[in-house]
Amino acid sequence: MRYLQLCSLLLALSACSTHSPDIDVACEIDLQNNYLLKWETTPRIEGEVQVYRSTDPEHFDTAKEPVATASIQTGYTVVPDSLQTYRYYFLLRFNDRYDRIVGPRAERLKYIENFRDLGGYETKNGKQIRWGKIFRSGEFNSLTANSINRIKNMGIKTLIDFRDSEDIIKTSPELGFDNVINLPGSLHYRQNLLPRLEKEELRRGDANLFMQDLYVAMVSGSKRAFKSMFNQLLVEDNYPIVLSCINGKDYTGFAVSLLLSALDIPEDVIMNDYLLSNRYFDKRRTSFDPKNCCDETQEALSLIQSADSRFLSYARDYIRQQHGSINNYLEEELGLTPEKKRQLKHLLLH
Repeated sequence: MRYLQLCSLLLALSACSTHSPDIDVACEIDLQNNYLLKWETTPRIEGEVQVYRSTDPEHFDTAKEPVATASIQTGYTVVPDSLQTYRYYFLLRFNDRYDRIVGPRAERLKYIENFRDLGGYETKNGKQIRWGKIFRSGEFNSLTANSINRIKNMGIKTLIDFRDSEDIIKTSPELGFDNVINLPGSLHYRQNLLPRLEKEELRRGDANLFMQDLYVAMVSGSKRAFKSMFNQLLVEDNYPIVLSCINGKDYTGFAVSLLLSALDIPEDVIMNDYLLSNRYFDKRRTSFDPKNCCDETQEALSLIQSADSRFLSYARDYIRQQHGSINNYLEEELGLTPEKKRQLKHLLLH
């Protein structure tokens, strides 16, 4: 009798226990500027997903009607955006039980390269970077009225600009940034690079060595800029913040890799974010026109304009050789103490 009672109790507990499924969500803006929302659940679940939209990823009005509903099994839905004025974030509610927040990783902003939101990246202990708090981008020199309005409506307060002094063009006040903070990388590498390209002296192998040397030079030669960056990132009133350089690839790419390390984002995610520049940077937009150059020079320029995993890996390996770990470098050279790191995580993670 006791055995039967015990079996009944175990069955009842099993029936009452609920295990949240793993739900991965993603958002893209397609060529027609519609939002494509995709999801995958493990294990597969049936039911309905309701989609709520907001310009503020911290607040969604779920008392209103959802902007879309779909069967969970379809795995996707499309939310049109006819006005294309605001950047939207989405709360996906699965079977009225499981909520996931997502936004588009990249924006389609005309004449602005490589603009991306760092939100949604997951730390080693399961926390996520808040959407709409920290962005990365190329320079903001050439803007359409629509791009200006869309950026203004994102509410970005602070631009941290890593461009060297010879590359700086004053940012348009129409963007509405409260703070424009120039933190030049101070390597002036373009001054050395352009003459070699113009004389067709650079080959692919030379370009690879040039870029690896550039990334290693950032470790020590630009640490004042990166130390100042972290100091600005610790000021709550500065947010939302965008980190920027010419193409949003080299200075910005290395700076973002340090930031993601400080937030305990896994190595593969850090590298994948770096490599996304190959998708969102148009290599045709360059101050140097290689069309009349020899094939070897064109190949060299193509490599220089790429986000190559060897460049970032070389610099990060160099840091480990010199300092023992990335964390040691962050603390010893950039002043990011454990207390400052906890404060940074408080501001950017949830």
